[in-house]
Amino acid sequence: MPTTPTETAAGFLQFDVVAGDLDANLRTVKSGLAELAASTDQQPTLMVLPELWTSGFDYERLPDIAGQTPAVLAELHELAAEYRITLAGSLPERAAGRYYNTLFVTGPEGQLGSYRKQRLFAPMAEDTFFSPGEGFIPIDTAHGRLACLVCFDLRFPELTRAQTAKGATLLVIAAQWPMARKAHWQTLVRARAIENQMYVIAANRCGTTNDTEFAGHSLIVAPDGVILHEARATDEWAVVSLDPELTATVRRRFSTVPAMP
Repeated sequence: MPTTPTETAAGFLQFDVVAGDLDANLRTVKSGLAELAASTDQQPTLMVLPELWTSGFDYERLPDIAGQTPAVLAELHELAAEYRITLAGSLPERAAGRYYNTLFVTGPEGQLGSYRKQRLFAPMAEDTFFSPGEGFIPIDTAHGRLACLVCFDLRFPELTRAQTAKGATLLVIAAQWPMARKAHWQTLVRARAIENQMYVIAANRCGTTNDTEFAGHSLIVAPDGVILHEARATDEWAVVSLDPELTATVRRRFSTVPAMP
């Protein structure tokens, strides 16, 4: 059964993912969480990390990097327990001889669930190295039922609609979206919020790898499409208070949400 959501202080850690350097990227995440914990502002209870935040698309070392994912998840569990927070972000996963680009959701009590990327981005050869996910359900958390997307999935509205129809009230997105299509990112994130009448926390990376500049511009969007916070194109941590009553209010005015089966 879906959990009853409480007020959530949600946000993102946007940073330049160092290709293949798990230790450097993990240090950045730990530093960001420590800075937020030391802040006098509201403490976060849900934070979203970028796509493949430990390594980027380091295909040459994919077996090694995926092999470290269980240890990374154990570290995330420790961080979640230390800060009393839920963490969401994608990592390479190996299962039954295949590799997946998987968004894991980890809370103080451990792993809450996962979502395997459904639509693989051929121009970056993702479909050569990863397998697409098959099937998904929203993930129950203290913040309500989470819908999940990973980067290119954002262009396929049916993926969010299917999860909304299963009771999702909040969407988290992990991405490595390029600067060349920044306007698409901004438009599509708001569209997913408006058409599903839910909050969206969208964490993108910034910086440059090889010839690709990444857009940053992570977003927190309200159920009515209002942008509550938008990052620039550099490292940035941000937290916004989300009121679950707003989701209910917006949906009561008129509903565009598919009925639950």
